[in-house]
Amino acid sequence: MTPNEVAKKLGQYPTATIYEAAGKVGDMEPSIRPIVPGVHFSGIAYTVKTFPSDTTAVIRALDEAPSGSVLIIDAGGTDRAAVWGGTSSLACSIRGLVGCVTNGCVRDTEDMIKTGVPVYAAGIAPRGTLKSHEGWRGLSISVGGVIVSPGDYVIGDSDGVVVVAASVGLELCTLAQDQRAKEEAREERLRNGETLASIIGLNLTEE
Repeated sequence: MTPNEVAKKLGQYPTATIYEAAGKVGDMEPSIRPIVPGVHFSGIAYTVKTFPSDTTAVIRALDEAPSGSVLIIDAGGTDRAAVWGGTSSLACSIRGLVGCVTNGCVRDTEDMIKTGVPVYAAGIAPRGTLKSHEGWRGLSISVGGVIVSPGDYVIGDSDGVVVVAASVGLELCTLAQDQRAKEEAREERLRNGETLASIIGLNLTEE
């Protein structure tokens, strides 16, 4: 499979399933939450690190990132200035990019919701940014407590965001399929009257 095909395949599974299949690794901190409700995404990481309160690097990335990319933005340590807004979401949609994940803030949330592009962020704030420092693109960064490198697979849904290293993406497709099959079998056994404790193998004893 091509990288885009792997990303599409991983996107068929909930983030919780991928997290379990990956060996309980890759989940971003709960502070990285969906700003646009009811969306999910899967894409290939295009990484950006901004100089604090400057979004030149984000603007460059919106022009450069290939279709199918999700922009992963390390906001450079600021938790106030918005590194993403309604115009960014519009550009993202027009260029065929998957969405945005950032440890910074965003603004223009009503416009973002109308556009419908998945955006995950640590917060919302009205403060804008400067455009005078080029920042950095295409390097390994840390967002939400997870190292993200260019080419990694990033999947998001209502539960949050998980990252799968590019080197294990193809393997995770199989592991996630197996994990989902186990989850569905467990739920079917529950519907058929078995207790949850017995299904998951808890050996409960009476004292």
